Amino acid sequence: MNRLPLRVVTPEKIAWEGYVDSLTVPAWEGSLGILPGHAPLLAQLREGVARARSGDEERLLAISGGFVEVFDGKASLFAETAELAEEIDAERARQAAERAKKALKSPAADVSDEQAAAALRRAMVRLRVAELSRPRGARKEVRTS
Repeated sequence: MNRLPLRVVTPEKIAWEGYVDSLTVPAWEGSLGILPGHAPLLAQLREGVARARSGDEERLLAISGGFVEVFDGKASLFAETAELAEEIDAERARQAAERAKKALKSPAADVSDEQAAAALRRAMVRLRVAELSRPRGARKEVRTS
């Protein structure tokens, strides 16, 4: 079976690299699916959940913006931030969401509304990935709006 080499890169590190059967990313135009043999592509990403499937295994990543490139049979995801589900501390993400909500309600001089809203979106994506990675019976619905 044909597989797609994938590299997930942030400014700090290579967050993940391996071979996948499919990749789904949150593009600005909507969810974008990539399979082996995909035509060359460059697309801008928004915050959201990236899903990399290999057989029955699904690897979830919380990403916050960036680009995905498919070229020469390889996929590269260049993200501002990318966290694997197992790296996410749900309690810290919950605290970050609360801080961002407070900043939106009573703005501070050092944090703009745009910065607070972006921080809230990132925290909610991290919470969503943490929740999706839990066993089905242990899941609670995470609202992202």
